Amino acid sequence: MIIELLYQDKFKFNFEEDLFNKYSERLENISKQSIVHFTQRRVSEKKMLDEIDKKKSSTYIIILEENGKNLNTEQFKDIIFNSSAKKIIFLIGGTNGFKQNVLEKADLTISLSKMTLTHSFAAIILSEQIYRSVTIKIGHPYHRE
Repeated sequence: MIIELLYQDKFKFNFEEDLFNKYSERLENISKQSIVHFTQRRVSEKKMLDEIDKKKSSTYIIILEENGKNLNTEQFKDIIFNSSAKKIIFLIGGTNGFKQNVLEKADLTISLSKMTLTHSFAAIILSEQIYRSVTIKIGHPYHRE
């Protein structure tokens, strides 16, 4: 399975980007033991909209949105690993978020918190939760209950 994270805004501070990259590296390293291949890239809003418009039936699109569904870690893991999709694309929008017509095209909208987060923190938290989900799936001791 391919998990792709697309985001629009750049990281404002080096420490944010360093932490985000740390989880990306961990996912890359652990992907050798799991069935997940993780990629991430910064793209324009137009590129995000193109991804949604050219979506294949084997792709599942999840948009992060403040009014999206709140999930716990187990529910999040189940969405990733119980999906029949070959590719899951997570989208983090720009400062103004996504318009309603774009949100309606997503397979799922989720919220990481009821609080407003910077886009950098959202990307960090999301990548950590993806990493955590993979470690749960393969029985790695990172996650504690």
